Amino acid sequence: MNEWLLIIDGGATKTACAIVHAESGEIQYTASLGGSNYQAIGVEPATDILRALLAKAQVFLQAQANPKITVATFAMAGIDSPNDHKIVTEIVQHTITATQLNIQTLIIENDAEATLLGVTAGQAGALLIAGTGAIAYAFDGEHIARSGGWGHRAGDEGSGYWLGQEVIRAIFRMEDGRGEPTILKDAVYNYLRIQDVTELAAWLFRPSYTNAQLAKMGAFLADAVAKKDACATHISIQAAYELVLLACAVLKKIRYQGEPFHLYCNGGALKHNPLIFKTFSQEMTSMYPQIRVSLCQHQPIHYIIQRTKRAYDSL
Repeated sequence: MNEWLLIIDGGATKTACAIVHAESGEIQYTASLGGSNYQAIGVEPATDILRALLAKAQVFLQAQANPKITVATFAMAGIDSPNDHKIVTEIVQHTITATQLNIQTLIIENDAEATLLGVTAGQAGALLIAGTGAIAYAFDGEHIARSGGWGHRAGDEGSGYWLGQEVIRAIFRMEDGRGEPTILKDAVYNYLRIQDVTELAAWLFRPSYTNAQLAKMGAFLADAVAKKDACATHISIQAAYELVLLACAVLKKIRYQGEPFHLYCNGGALKHNPLIFKTFSQEMTSMYPQIRVSLCQHQPIHYIIQRTKRAYDSL
């Protein structure tokens, strides 16, 4: 009899859904919609996105001989406290009830924590994610520690949002005459199809603005760095140093003593800007020679699937 695993990766920018054959681990169904971090978009919009994804998943399951889900993992951004977990649990349970899914074992946890447990295969290790936001988790084999991930209003230094914000700030400083020239201006203006700084300000304060849209502005840094733009280089190096601080903070929380250890990195800010990853790696290995720093080779949902499969195997 077929048994199924349901995986939801609810990020700030995108929410991905996968249905996996429990025994083989093969993905049988995928779908995605917009971000579902309730802190960013609100409880009702987050609920609507999950309901829409689960309704589609239910259609697939109803066509199977056995539509029961043995293990479901909802790995959700925005779970930063016990109260957040309570709110997200209510959202998830509401959508499960609305779509009449039959789930035997339900896991609800922070998306980065779920990714860590998947990428380390339950062994000691750490994960730094610099996507729209920035967060670090470390696992000593028994306990999980966290640093960062507190959102764009208070932190997320080195994240895609922070990079985008620094790019926009550099353009405003340049246009005001209080900052150095940068080719980032032309890249952003061409992308947004605008002509001057007043239009840029209007773009920032329009009703449809989202953090994810601002984070996209950071994508222009890598090309500008390759063209020797001093401003882009400075922003990228500063981002790397901020991420070093974040990684070191979480290592201290698990009392890392310098033994061989793997630090995994994921997220567009690290994957798409070689200077950030190179600088980060050099700084970390200089301080901790036994740490091996590597980029994750798959999307986070791949590792959340692995985390869910391990939970299934332990039943």
